[in-house]
Formats: sequence, structure tokens, C-alpha cells
Amino acid sequence: MKKKHLFVALAAVLAQASAWSAGTPKAPPVEIAAAAMSAPSHDEALSPMENLVLGTALLLERERETFEMQQVFRLALYLRPLRRVYDPSPDLVRKGESPDIEKVYTERIKRVLGSDMLRRIDQMKLTHADMEEYLRKHVPLYEVDWKKTPSFALVEYAVNDFHEQIAPPQTIDPKDKPEYYIAGSIRQISGRNPGDGQKLFEGVCSSCHGMDGQGRFPPIVMKSYLSLHSDHEHFEIVKGGPPQKPGAPIVMPTFGDKLTNDQMWAIVKYLRTWEQHWTDPRNVRRGEAEAKAAKVKFYSTPEVRKIWESRNKNVVLLDLQSDIAYRIMGHIPGTLHIRPEELDKKMKKIPKDKEIIVIDMFGSQGLAPAVELAKAGYKTAYLADGMMDWHIVRDYPTEY
Repeated sequence: MKKKHLFVALAAVLAQASAWSAGTPKAPPVEIAAAAMSAPSHDEALSPMENLVLGTALLLERERETFEMQQVFRLALYLRPLRRVYDPSPDLVRKGESPDIEKVYTERIKRVLGSDMLRRIDQMKLTHADMEEYLRKHVPLYEVDWKKTPSFALVEYAVNDFHEQIAPPQTIDPKDKPEYYIAGSIRQISGRNPGDGQKLFEGVCSSCHGMDGQGRFPPIVMKSYLSLHSDHEHFEIVKGGPPQKPGAPIVMPTFGDKLTNDQMWAIVKYLRTWEQHWTDPRNVRRGEAEAKAAKVKFYSTPEVRKIWESRNKNVVLLDLQSDIAYRIMGHIPGTLHIRPEELDKKMKKIPKDKEIIVIDMFGSQGLAPAVELAKAGYKTAYLADGMMDWHIVRDYPTEY
């Protein structure tokens, strides 16, 4: 059975259906549906969500040629938030989450599939026996217990299947990834004690990701990133690294051969604590204070949509996502796209007589370029919550 990949160019590129969209009224915590699930009989019909997700995964397995790549991209994105409804992790911060997450994203999945694929799924007449067969034969992900939490495992495995379709066809073999030195004092941290996760993160991960987790892309502690990644996915990323093309400028090492499972899980659980960090409005992103000091104007996503709809010729929407993010995550129609590493070289081509609204994926990594533009004399603004909010949360018009 071929090896599955957790596509983390969406981890190195992807991320969140932030259920915390700006201005969303607080809702009761979302119940973990899987916890209440009793053992069904094999011939019992699936829930609507299970039927849709399993049918979609089976169509991909059996009829890959019928899927356009844009469908694969979008289904990978819309399956991700469903995991959060069923995720058994006790560390998820559900405060303020919409109770309609499942309805919102199942409807989007249906829209992407279209009537013909939905009809074929209906004709499958899927039961729990079919779901068990899919889960049983699937390459397992570490600590995803499909017998205990079958609904969560189903969505987690389906996400994995769709991401595998997006992963580069040729990736760097784990044995060819760079060595990474871990000091003996860090190796001695067991990962089983309170505070070990932070110590391990700061001792192992911070050299690339920063002590605050907002260093090299992606910003792994941002709420927009965390709410679209499960702990199990993070573990697999820490263990084996994301699938990356040969020649990639930055290659994440593998840690499955350097750290114990306890140590890796301690890091993953520490990352999850940042969800609580962002519930305090006094905590701001790296670069936010500097941007405001440079007179960068912050726009909400609805405000940018109004500007976009007005077709104001005195405004340029400047998308600074990477090429792959611009294509996979999508972009606002009509934006000017410049790769982040080319901004200095191409800055002179940006008109100084117009307002420049900087757009990135997570609402974080574009802050430094926005400051750079402002200091260079541009009238600069910023889409405060990034394309994650525009596309995944609000489902505003998006091109790929």
C-alpha cells in the first residue's frame, strides 16, 4: 500500500478555516459528536456527514481522472474544518466557535462536487461496513484510533487522501533531509512533564520558527493556522517533515529519528496552547505594532470586499502569497501578485499614487512587507485576517 502524505505545503502553505471570523457573535461550544457515538451495526446507514465524506474519498480513489485539480484543492480545504467538529483533542479551544461549522463546510463540499458526483455517491448506498473497510485498509496515522473515534478518523484520512493528490510528485527522501543538531540538555527533556513542550519547542523548533512561532513560514501558532490543523497532522509533520520538492530553499528536517514520541507530542500540545493565547485581545501578532506605528491602515475582510466590489481605480490589491499558495489557497480576482521574495526588486513597479492593500494567507506574514512599503512612501493598508478569512471563513469570490 502506497505511503500517504500529509500535505504540508498547505502546512507550509495551507491552513485555516478560522471559525473565529472577525465580528462573529459568540456561540456555545461545539460538542464533540464522535464522543457520543455508539457502536452501530454494519448495515446501518451513515450520518449525512459520514456518507458525504466517505463517498467523496471513494470517488477520489476509484475515479481520480474525473476530478479537476481545482476540485481537489478546494475539497482539501473544505474537508479540513470538519475535523474540528469531531476532533477528540481536549486541548482545542472551542470558545466562540460557530455551531454551524459542519453545515457550512458540507454544503461547500457538495457545491464543489456538483450534482453528478453527488448522485453517484447516493447510488453507493454506503453503510458502516463500507466505512469500516475504508478505515481498516487505510495507511494509519499515528494515534488516530478509528475504532474509538471513527467519524474523526474518517475525515482525517480523507483530508490525507486529498492532500496526497496535491503533494509534489517528487519529494525529498527523508534520508536526504539536512541533519539537525539537538543539544544533549534538550534531548534529556522527557516530554512527559508540565512545561516540557515549551522547553522542547524553544530548544528544537525556535531556530526556524522563532520563539513565538511566528518566524519562517508558516506562522504555526497563529489561530488561523491552528484551527485548520489537527494535533495528529502536526505530529506527522514533526515526525517526517512536509513533502518538499528537491531544490526547495528551506527544507524542514525530520524529527522522528531524533526525538521520542513523547517529546514530539509534547511539542504538538504546546503549539495547541496558543489557541488560548489568542483569546486575549491584548496579544497581538509579531509586526502588528510596528505596522500601526508606520501608519499602515488595517482593513477588515468585509471592508476589503466593499473596496474590491467598487472597482476603485485608486486602489491596488497586492497579493504577496507564494506561487503555490496563490494557486491553491486562491486569490481575490484582479489582484496584483508579487512573490514575497521579489518585492524589493519589483517595488518600483507598484504605483505610488494609489492605496496599496497588502494581502497574505494568514494575516501575519505580510505585515513586514507592509511596513517596508509604508516606509518607502507608499500609502499602505493591510487585509487584517488574510486570505484564510476571505476564502475559508467567509467564502467570498476567489480565483485559483
